[in-house]
Amino acid sequence: MKYQNYLIQRYLSKRWAPWAATLAVTLGVFSLLTVLAVMEGFKIEMRDRIRGTLSHLVVEADPFRGLVGEDLLLEAIQGVEGVAAAAPNVTTLALYKVGVMDHCVLRGVDPIAESQVSDLARFLLSDSEINMMLRDRYMLLPPEREPMALEQVEQLFSLKRRREVMRWRLEEDPGSGFSVESPPQAIIVGIEALRSFRLQMGDVVQISSYSPVTLEPCSGNFLVVGAFQSGVYEQDLRWAFTDIRALQNTLELWDEDAEDMRLSGISVKLDDYASADQIKVDVRREIERRMLLDESDPESIPMRSPSYETWEDKRAHLIQAVEIEKRIISVLMLLIVAFAAGMIFLILMLLVIEKQRDLGVLRALGATRGGVVSLVLRQGMFLCTLGAVLGLLGGWIFLENINAFHDWVYDMTGLRLFPPDVYYLERIPAILRWEDVLLVCLPTLIFGFLGSILPAIRAGRQDPIKALHHE
Repeated sequence: MKYQNYLIQRYLSKRWAPWAATLAVTLGVFSLLTVLAVMEGFKIEMRDRIRGTLSHLVVEADPFRGLVGEDLLLEAIQGVEGVAAAAPNVTTLALYKVGVMDHCVLRGVDPIAESQVSDLARFLLSDSEINMMLRDRYMLLPPEREPMALEQVEQLFSLKRRREVMRWRLEEDPGSGFSVESPPQAIIVGIEALRSFRLQMGDVVQISSYSPVTLEPCSGNFLVVGAFQSGVYEQDLRWAFTDIRALQNTLELWDEDAEDMRLSGISVKLDDYASADQIKVDVRREIERRMLLDESDPESIPMRSPSYETWEDKRAHLIQAVEIEKRIISVLMLLIVAFAAGMIFLILMLLVIEKQRDLGVLRALGATRGGVVSLVLRQGMFLCTLGAVLGLLGGWIFLENINAFHDWVYDMTGLRLFPPDVYYLERIPAILRWEDVLLVCLPTLIFGFLGSILPAIRAGRQDPIKALHHE
């Protein structure tokens, strides 16, 4: 084996072409590792933000029939083992008008109950935070920010808050025609609706929708008293929250048959999301059991046909799209590694052709066919392994300092490589998993082996007599 190490060292020290293959492998591994880490970080960040606006489990009604029996539904759901909290909601697509007309998803909630099943309290902004975000269009809430206290959440929707905002608004616009003592119901809008000047704090918004009970248009006035930032751009632009009772009255959701107000659904928080599938079955079984009871039974719930979905079920297409995009990019990046392996193949094949006489001399001096094969194969694998190690090391260092690099580029050129208004992320997320490291290393080594084995076999098949005679 000593002669093989000596010959490999001598050849690599005299030629630059093999190092070009190593550089290609390094760049391929570096690119693939970086892309996989950033895509994984983006996927996890997106999942966290989508999850924050939704509860673990949603019991959702047919939009034209709704759910009735709110107290009984909450009692049935909260009685299921593994359920931590439940909150009712009413959701509708609505038009709003303040100078110009636009649309939104208006969600009526019980502020306290909703804060217990979703991250609403973490997303709600104080007045000072709203002012800072209006001055800096790229500003995002820090991920470690503490949620707003439940007392503050309740106060944000309170009559006192509406009077304060209306009093401030009337000082600016005395001709609005609304009384300070009887202000419209509160509405909390996304921060992007304020940043885009669609709405302003203190605006009296006319909301128009339709009643699924009467099938007639309905409208009401709401006062913008606050804002939230979920971290999902479309939701921060189009979603709005108000009190569930105010929205039920506006939409005329009184059900004469059930003698109760209709709901759009029940949001459910679980003790352990890992058990979501089983708890979903248990919740469905309990609700259906109660719906089949005799109407005279005090536990009977009026018959409806709700759906039962986890938050992942509701956003399955979006989550799957990001995962598919990651796979496609991974395949494209693997082509770079395959190209590098092709360079190793060409370099080694040229080496075998060029060194035909030297290989013949080796065989004549007693080198075995396996020794010659090992000589060429080890040379190719050395180039490939070295490139993989350098690529992994470079990728890891780059990922550890990716945001510092981004800031340096921005300071030098003014160019944002990862613009917050496009990706809605203040920092570039990068998460390096050992699965992704294996996904990078294994194909690289396999491609390197395949690129080395054919020239090695050809070298081993050289007839020493013919090789010397040819020279």
